[in-house]
Order: sequence, then structure tokens, then C-alpha cells
Amino acid sequence: MNPFEKVNIIEYRNGMLSESTDAVASETRLKIFANGRELLSLLCSPVMVKELIVGFGLSEGLLNGVDWCSERLEIFYKDEEIEAHLPVDVPEATPTLTSGCAKGITFAGDPLQEEYPIIQDDLKIKTETVFGLFSEFQKQSHLYRTTGGAHSAAICDEQGIVAFAEDIGRHNAVDKIIGYCFLENVQMNGKILLLSGRLSSEIVSKAARAKVPVLVSRTAPTTMAIDIARRVNITLIGFLRGHRLNVYSHLERIMGS
Repeated sequence: MNPFEKVNIIEYRNGMLSESTDAVASETRLKIFANGRELLSLLCSPVMVKELIVGFGLSEGLLNGVDWCSERLEIFYKDEEIEAHLPVDVPEATPTLTSGCAKGITFAGDPLQEEYPIIQDDLKIKTETVFGLFSEFQKQSHLYRTTGGAHSAAICDEQGIVAFAEDIGRHNAVDKIIGYCFLENVQMNGKILLLSGRLSSEIVSKAARAKVPVLVSRTAPTTMAIDIARRVNITLIGFLRGHRLNVYSHLERIMGS
């Protein structure tokens, strides 16, 4: 499956109509089953699918990162959709529709009531390093630059980008990074998570469970996201544009030039 398709369009330019083509992001339905029972259906970009499923399972507590083996995951690519089968029990928690644009669902419950691990991480990073990493991050956003219809996420250290993912949904992009790190044995502590989209409570909750100490986005956080970040010792950075940024929590990890 391809992450985008060329479609025929009519474009209007300078008062004239003409035939043309446009690259449009692909949107595929992913159905996840737990012990044979359909758990949920979500929309995603049909790339890094295994990483998405594993990352979602870890983020939602469906998979045990210590005992679970990725070889037990079964993925079936069909004409119009993808099916994934997990050998886990269906959670009893009531699913919550997330704020994402791809009809995301979370089973994690109220993010303000959840007991997250307090992140004890002595990472220090210069603002110029953050700007440099984000500049490289934007250069790697090939699907966005091709279609204008994708979100990006990346996990970085001070030397550069370790893993990068794109998806039509910002939650999916983050789950792909979490899944990739699990499958490739990449530790997420001591690293920076870069994002293209809004810093909502669900995104910060995923980072908290993965023990990522620093989140950076070019857009805004929500009040609940800030509350969680302050409580669990996550440094939350938003509105990174050019050489300016806003720090919403735990400034102690950020050093000036």
C-alpha cells in the first residue's frame, strides 16, 4: 500500500480552469482484534503499520512491554482495509474518542486521574540544538510536503533524529514512534520527541508512559497537556517557529545558547 496516490483534478489559476493531477494522502481503515473480538477501527496511513499497532497497544496498556512478543502479532492486508490480531484480552475500560482528526480512540481513561511514573531524567539541551533538530525534522516530512495532509513525529537525541514517522493522524504518528522504539530496542528516556501537531493531553500521556522527558511542537498545547507535563516532570515546548519557542513546563532542561 502506498502512502499517497495521484488523482485527477481541475485546478483554478489566474481565472482559468485546467486539468491537472494532485498527490493525495492515502487513508486506510485498520481493524484491531483482541482474541478474535474486534476492539476498534481507526484510520491511518498504510505505512509502518506494525509499529502503529505495537505503539498503540503499548500506549493503551493493552500490551505488556516486558512479557509481550511481537511475533504473536498477526497482520492481514486486504483490498480495502488492514486487520491486526492481538492475543490479548479486550479491556473493560470505556473507550474515549480522542481529539485527533483520524477518529482516534483511547482506553486509558481520564488522563488527569491516571498515575503516571514521575520522569527522573537529567537531560539538558541547548535551544540552538532544539532549533537544529526541528529544522531537520521538517526536512524529513516528505509525505506532508508531497500531499499537505500528514502529521509527523520523531524521536531524537542531541546528535540527530533516531526515528521518524508520518501519518494522517498525529496520535498515529506518535504511536508509530513508540512502536518502532520497542521493536528496535531504542530507549526513549533521555530523548526528545518532536511533533508537528497540537500537544493534547493524549499526546503528553503517551509520552509520559514512554518516559520521554522533552516534547517539542510547532503548535499549541492544551491546558490539560500542560497540567500533566508539570505533574510528571516533562518539559513541554510549543510554538517553535524559526528561532523562537515557548516553554510551558520544566524549564530546567533547556539551556540558552
